[in-house]
Amino acid sequence: MIQLSPGAYRHATDRWGSFKRLCATLPEGSFAVVDRRVARLHPTLIPTLKARKPHTIVQLAGGESAKTFEALEQLMAAGLSMPRSGTLIAIGGGTIGDVSTVAAHLLKRGVRLVQVPTTLLAAVDSSLGGKGAVDMTVRGRVVKNPVGVFHYADEAWLCPEFYESLSDTQIREGALEAWKMVASLDEELFRAYTRRAPALERMVKDARRLKESVCAQDPYEHEGLRRVLNFGHTFGHVLESVSHFELSHGDAVGLGMLCALDVGRAMGITPEDVAWRVEDALQQGPGVLGRERTADLLEGAALKDVMALLAADKKTGSAGELRMVLLTDVGRAEVRDVSADVWRALWPAWSRGVRP
Repeated sequence: MIQLSPGAYRHATDRWGSFKRLCATLPEGSFAVVDRRVARLHPTLIPTLKARKPHTIVQLAGGESAKTFEALEQLMAAGLSMPRSGTLIAIGGGTIGDVSTVAAHLLKRGVRLVQVPTTLLAAVDSSLGGKGAVDMTVRGRVVKNPVGVFHYADEAWLCPEFYESLSDTQIREGALEAWKMVASLDEELFRAYTRRAPALERMVKDARRLKESVCAQDPYEHEGLRRVLNFGHTFGHVLESVSHFELSHGDAVGLGMLCALDVGRAMGITPEDVAWRVEDALQQGPGVLGRERTADLLEGAALKDVMALLAADKKTGSAGELRMVLLTDVGRAEVRDVSADVWRALWPAWSRGVRP
């Protein structure tokens, strides 16, 4: 049998259950990275980890501050003496998972990784697919994820008790990412969701199944197939950045999907009725924020700053055009080049908070 190196692509291994039960399988000497707020909300978490005699436990504040080189250096220093056979376990939302994935890739040239997503957003998306990244500041603006790695987790633990402490806002954010995958990948499931909203566990399983089906075909983005997962992310990342990350990633992707629907309509790629169906479903289902929120964010943003953020986006083409995921139908998406003239023509409507 060929032994896979740590972090190499492997089919997702999802394990559902209580954290205490799953933690009993964690090898001694593991390195745990824990979201500080999650540890406060769940007082038994740290004692449960300590019972496994971990190598070390590092608590970080979740949010974009966790995705800095300073935070990464803290993890690297804490993990210097862990054995190469050790396991890094990431317990938190997407930002904790991101920086932990980078650390797992670099420590000892790669160690085993276990993802324990504690937000719905991380459960449906970021904890699956092997990606980890940190942010950089360019011209005074934070650019999302320009430095990163692929390092697949050996396992993901889905622990329902962590989702019980989530706010309605956090549930909306995760639901928006799940609906993103359904709207762009599975028309039949989209119809089912619009008839009856899924239960949380069902939605997590559906979203992870859809993402895994894409990642299995293109685990390291060599074929470009995974780009379809970026529906809503191009302008979503811009809105995150201009808000100084007061706007959450999930809500940013929701607003970014509305922008992508507008771009698709303007280019004649997304049919009018498809755009209406998807926008209405996002409003009635997960509850995407209103377009006036986009207007509020763009009010304080200079066009040149937005252009700089888009130019720094890793999805930008070699000729400087945007490469955006646009819907051709419900459940069908394509990556298309978008010239600046197209989105700049939509800017006045976005700035007023209205549909172009």
